[in-house]
Amino acid sequence: MDRFVREIWDELKTEFKFDSVFLTPFPHITYCIVEERKTKIDPLIEAIASNTPPLIARTEYLGVFSGEKPVIFIGLARNSRLASLHHALWTELCDSVDNRAIAYNEIHWIPHITVVFGDDLNRSNIGPVMERLAFKDFHHELTIDNLTILEEVPGEGIVIREKLRLAGPLEDY
Repeated sequence: MDRFVREIWDELKTEFKFDSVFLTPFPHITYCIVEERKTKIDPLIEAIASNTPPLIARTEYLGVFSGEKPVIFIGLARNSRLASLHHALWTELCDSVDNRAIAYNEIHWIPHITVVFGDDLNRSNIGPVMERLAFKDFHHELTIDNLTILEEVPGEGIVIREKLRLAGPLEDY
């Protein structure tokens, strides 16, 4: 899946000069966005990772979050294991910090991998971009086997702060 997403990013960079997605240059699923203030989140994420086994997910469709700054994404089918992981992260992390990104709460969260966002996408190019992507096969299976903490570092951009393997027992699922 990583290669498939990177090939799309590279194609869109070549054809449309898009580079906004490279601000976070790792294909990923965002479960929650937090700003660490009062609580250190690392031990919470470590506990969730150690108790969660790897899981299988499927990408199913190409989608658009509409608005002033639309986002084109690859949507994942929500299954019980993916929803359970998101619930654990949302409950433990987002309830523990001051900032909650409402788009990631359990009611609104749509699991996805971002393809294009930000200033790259506008009224004049969204049609040609969708035309280019609409005929690709977005039905893929992937294994989710880690939780990665990304951090914005001034002067460096988004970097991987820590990558934790999902290590929970498989027999529970």
